Amino acid sequence: LPGGMRRDQWKLDLPHAPYLTMIAVGQWDKVTEYWRGRPVEYYVDLGYGPSAKAIFANTPEMIEFFSKKLNYDFVWPKYAQVIVKNFVSGAMENTTAVVYSDYVEFKQEDMIEDGTNDYIVAHELFHHWFGDLVTCESWANTPLNEGFANYAEYMWFEHKYGRDRADISRLSELSGYYDQSENTSHALIDYHYDEENDMFDAHSYNKGGLVLHMLRDVVGDEAFFASLQLYLRQNAYQAVEADDLRLAFEETTGKDLHWFFNQWYFDKGHPVLDIHHAYDASEDQLNITISQVQDTQGYRDLFI
Repeated sequence: LPGGMRRDQWKLDLPHAPYLTMIAVGQWDKVTEYWRGRPVEYYVDLGYGPSAKAIFANTPEMIEFFSKKLNYDFVWPKYAQVIVKNFVSGAMENTTAVVYSDYVEFKQEDMIEDGTNDYIVAHELFHHWFGDLVTCESWANTPLNEGFANYAEYMWFEHKYGRDRADISRLSELSGYYDQSENTSHALIDYHYDEENDMFDAHSYNKGGLVLHMLRDVVGDEAFFASLQLYLRQNAYQAVEADDLRLAFEETTGKDLHWFFNQWYFDKGHPVLDIHHAYDASEDQLNITISQVQDTQGYRDLFI
């Protein structure tokens, strides 16, 4: 074009939420892999090209794993991961082109362990089902995006590195939620936030993922993943509320799950336990008494 200008054309035939659109302009080393014939692209700072596959390690394998685990294939025509400077957050799940802060960047020879960035790569990738394909109707429903993305980190660690590695991640998530809940506590689905950024906290992320652990335990593995597939199929390219998730689980299991969602999604807090034990010498028996005392912190009397 005249004046050294250049025209690029970009097209996405599938619908998605406007907040998931971005344009990045710069100079990068670009490295491309493929998943089922679709490009998986890595844009890294100049000079980091030889390390790009280590920075974003296992991405094609993750796409395959999540596609099979959900029984719902990755729908988007490509998947790119782009490192930028002075980004406002850790990463952002823009549809087909995730942006990362440059803190994820390193030279391969300096890598401490395999899969250093696996947690954040898995998190942003899983958003392409939970957050991009199906997105929250309002910021009050942010856990439907972020809780699932955090849960994906556990799923990937368990698959790739084993249960012990995954449980370390889960313990860290629990600790992060407890740390925040000491100062502030609100319902997971919170329609009374002061500003949007308030929803991007250890409730939406940490507790949101931890509650999914409990839901999986309640219904069992087969029903859990069948419910997620139904939820995605029924709500693809649409915005949802927490009750849409509940309805998918109820349709799959045939059970009324209001009791679960009411206490874990629409109420605040968690059980606080008072544990006493006494040894009965005559019966050679240790008696343990466990009481829920979280009402002293303003939480519901009983979690079940």
